[in-house]
Amino acid sequence: MQSLRLILLLLFCGFFYAAPAQAESAQVKYVIDGDTVVLSDNRHVRLLAINTPEVKSKKRRAEAGGEAAKNWLKQQIEGQTVRLEAGQQKFDNYGRSLFYLFDSQGRLINEQLLEKGYAALNIHPPNLKYLSRLQAAQRRAEKQRLGIWGLSAYQPVKLAQLSKKHNGWQRIIVTPEAIKQSGKYVRLILRLNLGPAADIRIGKKNLQYFPLLESYRGCELEVRGWASWRKGSVSILVRHPSAVLIKDSNQCAETL
Repeated sequence: MQSLRLILLLLFCGFFYAAPAQAESAQVKYVIDGDTVVLSDNRHVRLLAINTPEVKSKKRRAEAGGEAAKNWLKQQIEGQTVRLEAGQQKFDNYGRSLFYLFDSQGRLINEQLLEKGYAALNIHPPNLKYLSRLQAAQRRAEKQRLGIWGLSAYQPVKLAQLSKKHNGWQRIIVTPEAIKQSGKYVRLILRLNLGPAADIRIGKKNLQYFPLLESYRGCELEVRGWASWRKGSVSILVRHPSAVLIKDSNQCAETL
């Protein structure tokens, strides 16, 4: 009888420690922009997996669609209690807490911003939870040309049309010609002889999420992200294949 009690106690303790912790809840004090809020305890929270256009501030100029995203988010959750679900990473490079947010109705706010076209996917591995849901939401908004997908500021541009004047999120049409290893990155070379050097940078730590990079060579791609300029060359950092769309797989050296 004593041994049975001991077994039951061990099973109970095992269940207790294995049970997941309750989700954290907090009140939203105010909304900074479409993907950043401040909680009642003054924590700054960045919504995981998405990016919305910038709103005007001392450091940044306004981008098309930024105020619309901010206003929608304010209407939904400012002053309200939300449920916070952390990703694999706790903080971003600016010290902001990283979370998926759920409103009082149980809606995933990150997903809703994509669904309505206020945001674009911005996947940072290893934060991949809800990936399929978020991708599907973006596809629906894009198909209907909602929000940013219908704005002229975010229509695809060819590599030759890139301008240093606009360093925000863009959709860029490119065709990789070669693949090179470079320190922490693998680079898809976009232009070898004509004009400025250009490439797509993929961190070697993220290669596990991508198909064979050779499958991109010779393809017309739409790459979504930020172009950075340095000494006359331009580079586009890509962290996840959700930011790379093949325009015509029949042109590729090898289809995905």
